[in-house]
Amino acid sequence: MTDSLFSMDGDFAPLAELAELAERYDAMLMVDEAHATGVFGRLGRGVCEESGVERGVHIRVGTLSKALGSMGGFVAGSAALIDWLVNRARSYIFSTAPPEALAAAALKALDVVLGDPHRRTLLRQRAAMLRAGLQRQGWNTGRSNSQIVPVILGDPQRTMDFSRALQDHGLFVPGIRPPAVPPGECLLRISLSYLHSDEDVQRLLDALAQQADRPPG
Repeated sequence: MTDSLFSMDGDFAPLAELAELAERYDAMLMVDEAHATGVFGRLGRGVCEESGVERGVHIRVGTLSKALGSMGGFVAGSAALIDWLVNRARSYIFSTAPPEALAAAALKALDVVLGDPHRRTLLRQRAAMLRAGLQRQGWNTGRSNSQIVPVILGDPQRTMDFSRALQDHGLFVPGIRPPAVPPGECLLRISLSYLHSDEDVQRLLDALAQQADRPPG
């Protein structure tokens, strides 16, 4: 069981290797595409599609509340699996059904994902622009290769100070501390969307450049 795109560091699971291991040992592979649905893959189906391993993934779960802009989530798998979940999953059986409007919004969002692939192309281009700009300024962006871009600062106080300073510039960049990340790996979590412009990216880079010379603490 793994995420496809990890939510804090913006890096990817080795899905091809995991799919090969699952096949070799007759295991089931479950992948959470919450942060990748609508962004990766030719059809926007996620990192499993982009990595060419969809046939080797037995269960795919995700959310409707990120790129699709609705609420709730989904499980995709074999007919036998879905039938079993419908009849045995307590969290499903004893939950109130979501409003029809949420389902309609999610279905419409899927139409947009399929019909407007330029949105995810542009998002990924802007994320690459941001990562390159941050690296030129000397920030540590870890192994991110996605629209989730961390600025790893380490110190929790410095991280929260930076987050507040960016908020003063009108930029919402949450500071992430333990227990969300391990001790010593505190970070600013930048999460881009299609609606962010090149100008927004540059404004963030300019604001971070002003913080670069601030001493820790």
